[in-house]
Amino acid sequence: MTYQLNADKILFTQLGEEGVVYDLEKNEYITLNETFFKIVQGIEQAKKQDEIVAALCDEYAIDAVTCEKEVGAAIDKLIAKEYILKA
Repeated sequence: MTYQLNADKILFTQLGEEGVVYDLEKNEYITLNETFFKIVQGIEQAKKQDEIVAALCDEYAIDAVTCEKEVGAAIDKLIAKEYILKA
């Protein structure tokens, strides 16, 4: 599945190895850890969920089943906060 950033709600930028989301509606900054940053960055680059999982598996030597579950949970959180939308 493919997602996109909700540009009407957030601004997203890299800050070192992490990322920052600025919620335009709540006027607050949210610092993303390295893994969350890479997930949001993948979404920004229009990568599919399985492509993001594969990249994280390669980088962190994590098994695909665990990674898929964790990425899915992260995407669910991002959707719940309306930071990303299904494309």
